[in-house]
Amino acid sequence: MKISVVVPIYNTGVFLTKCIESIINQTFKDLEIICIDNNSTDNSLEILNEFQKKDNRIKIFTQENQSIFSARNKGIYEAKGEYISFINSTDWIDLNFYEKLITAIQNEHSDIAIANNTKSKIKSKKQYSAISLEEKIKTCDILNHCQIENKIYKTSIIKNFLFKNEKYYEDTMWLSLILKNSNKIVFVPDVNYYQKTNTPLISAKKQQDVYFAKKFLIHFLEKNNIKLSKKEKTITKSIKYFLNFPILKTKEYENIEKYYLFGFLPFFKKTLKMPTIKDNTFIVWEPCSKSHSEVVPGYCKYLLDLGYHVSVLVTPKRYKEGLFSRFKNKNLTLNKLSQKEIKTFFKNTPIDNVKGVMVTTVGKICDSIHYEQAYDTFFPNTDKNKLLFVEHEAKHALDENTWNENIITLRKLDYKNGKSTVINPHYFGDVKITDKNADITNFITIGAIRPNKKNSKIIIDSFYKIYKKGYRNFKITVVGKGSLKHIPKELHEFFDIKGRLPFDKMYDEIEKSDFMLTAYNEDDPMHIRYNTSGTSGNFQLMYGFLKPSIITEGFAPINGLNEENAILYKKEEDYPKAIEQAINMNNEAYKKMQAKLKEYQEELYKISLENLKKIINKPVIK
Repeated sequence: MKISVVVPIYNTGVFLTKCIESIINQTFKDLEIICIDNNSTDNSLEILNEFQKKDNRIKIFTQENQSIFSARNKGIYEAKGEYISFINSTDWIDLNFYEKLITAIQNEHSDIAIANNTKSKIKSKKQYSAISLEEKIKTCDILNHCQIENKIYKTSIIKNFLFKNEKYYEDTMWLSLILKNSNKIVFVPDVNYYQKTNTPLISAKKQQDVYFAKKFLIHFLEKNNIKLSKKEKTITKSIKYFLNFPILKTKEYENIEKYYLFGFLPFFKKTLKMPTIKDNTFIVWEPCSKSHSEVVPGYCKYLLDLGYHVSVLVTPKRYKEGLFSRFKNKNLTLNKLSQKEIKTFFKNTPIDNVKGVMVTTVGKICDSIHYEQAYDTFFPNTDKNKLLFVEHEAKHALDENTWNENIITLRKLDYKNGKSTVINPHYFGDVKITDKNADITNFITIGAIRPNKKNSKIIIDSFYKIYKKGYRNFKITVVGKGSLKHIPKELHEFFDIKGRLPFDKMYDEIEKSDFMLTAYNEDDPMHIRYNTSGTSGNFQLMYGFLKPSIITEGFAPINGLNEENAILYKKEEDYPKAIEQAINMNNEAYKKMQAKLKEYQEELYKISLENLKKIINKPVIK
């Protein structure tokens, strides 16, 4: 009955001889010794080669300097034995280590045998077996000291569980799953695994890894209905030292953080803010603190229509600005966490108990090229299929060939054959759909009016021309920054510059308006993205409030606009005619245009809802 012994090695020549000798001199001889050298720069490989000359059971594999987890995976792949064991190249074992363990496994008909670990708090003079997960966890002492090396495992189980992350806490995650999927384990007390003593101080990075390991384990055990004491659920989050003396220790219990002076004197505690999570919760998070929040209500509406409870995470200031002033739903929860608190929650908290998380501006948590960076924002080993990312500008990733068609965009792409999952958020709540104003046609533009902006000049020049033709029955509402200084004096009374408005006031102004003004230019680099790889918030407002727009023909089709639901113009010199058409349109014609726009809005909503349903139910990442 062969045992495969996997030994990852990197620059451990000082300890390697003792380690290998303790393996080759075992009283149990049927071993294959798989040594994985991670491109050591010391004499480790030379030592291995000398041992191999004397013992043909030793197999040497070299690979580029990777992690210990990569080396273990290589060893699992190469293993031919019925059982497998992992030994760190700095450690050593009793000479009867494998004989004792394999005998115990055979006698107890178990899947795993465990030796005494010199660092473990588990001290027993008797051999015993464990069957329940709770018993197995306690036997392996994972809560205090997780070690995978003082054991032998049935290879058929191990082959199904490779190491995934290059993190310290991966040992805890891996061993927890192995124990859950094993039938029986046996503890063998009178044989030892000797672990090299570590230095007393650990780095901040290592502290963080230990914290994640304990956090994961507590969550794993609770998920498997194993009750833990308060002491067992308390985690040391960090320790700050001065001259090797602990000055400040932080501990966490559930949602409470406590601070201890000199490591033992409690002096302060705080409650960690958590979002509301129910049985069927989907989280919608807008990580941008300044913009893009207008898409959040629309995405919430889709998720509510799919039957979820939706928990919203945005900068609390957006609520005060009336982001949800038109939107009420008993299954909608508006959480008040700062962006720092939100990021702390996602980084430190497993989200197994939520149905999913939609990040409505993924570019705020990655560089919009390497989307794998975004996963680092979340707790280690989070199910990636639960994370939905919305991208507002696909150009960078498409240029670098890193684009993923499962990423959500607000509109279909027309750039380098890029495909995406289109989910357009254009719902803002219970808004008023109004008729055309009878006496004064009210135009609205969302964005700054500035003299150095070409599209501002087009709008101003066009209205000046129709003013010269005798028109006075119009008004231009500007939601954005601007000044009358660069606008002809004759037009001052017609321009109402509101500045930046909170959402509820902006909604009011849009409801009172008749037409949305745009002045996109296909030759303007700043505008091209609205026709190719991105979109403008103006379109979501058009759809949501059913406000026909004045728009150039070149930007209309991709946004679902045509002469039936918008007023189109070909060239800049045609813009004044488009304004005249809007002013002269009667209410009956206006309502027909609104009805056609609503047809497109409803079709877009139907397509978006179906796309969201598919991407939630379809695993896209393994």
